[in-house]
Amino acid sequence: MPPKTRFVIHVPGKTDIGCDTADEVLDALNDLKSTEGVTVADLQTGMKELSREAIEELANGERE
Repeated sequence: MPPKTRFVIHVPGKTDIGCDTADEVLDALNDLKSTEGVTVADLQTGMKELSREAIEELANGERE
């Protein structure tokens, strides 16, 4: 079983990607060829289908 992570990126047709920080999520999204159908969930807060803007806000908060 994979280790627990805070964020999960669901990529249709591929294995989910786990990330511990919002910055890692942004990096992973940038590395994807296409983000069509991709969703991001925050397992800590239970929020699902986070927008890129919401992830950027979380990343900025983590940096402070």
